[in-house]
Amino acid sequence: MLQGVLFDMDGLMFDTERIGRDGWHKAAEILHIDLPEGIIAAMRGTGTDRCREIFNAAIPGGLYDTAHDLRLRYADEVIAANGVPVKPGLRELLRRLKASDIPAVLATSTRREKALAYLQQTDVERYFTAAAAAIHADPAHCVVLEDSPNGLQAAKAAGCPAIVVPNLTPAPAESEHLWNYRAKDLREVQQILLKEREKL
Repeated sequence: MLQGVLFDMDGLMFDTERIGRDGWHKAAEILHIDLPEGIIAAMRGTGTDRCREIFNAAIPGGLYDTAHDLRLRYADEVIAANGVPVKPGLRELLRRLKASDIPAVLATSTRREKALAYLQQTDVERYFTAAAAAIHADPAHCVVLEDSPNGLQAAKAAGCPAIVVPNLTPAPAESEHLWNYRAKDLREVQQILLKEREKL
């Protein structure tokens, strides 16, 4: 029985990974460095410390923090001008979970203050339970929604089934056993959860 749904944020709920990728390119342009797409992809869905290791191992000069600040400034400017881009089907999925008394939990590597700001700006904060521990659920019955291989690996390590919704990074091969279902968008996620909730 499905006891909870854990949502990744960037690239899953909000179409912000594209803004972040563009921000990295802008930072590289300003700093006159070559930042390969593969390095950007490797940092996707990963915490700051690991991102710093990946970036500084590939790019000479120890410029991660400077580049990261430029990336954040770019993203903040784009979102201030245009709002947080919400992925199709998000609000419908959250409403359905709420109506079914299935807790929705935010699980993101984004800083807490920024994550909360995005939830508030898009008027979806009210749908989320404070933290995964707060729902006292069995990980085996909590589905993780993810778009990045790094997030899917974390879900597997936690013992949670996962639905991958690919965004900028293709879904890992099924043979890697990192996901249980693949969906093209959050509308299809809703269909999968309704169909499979007794099995999850």
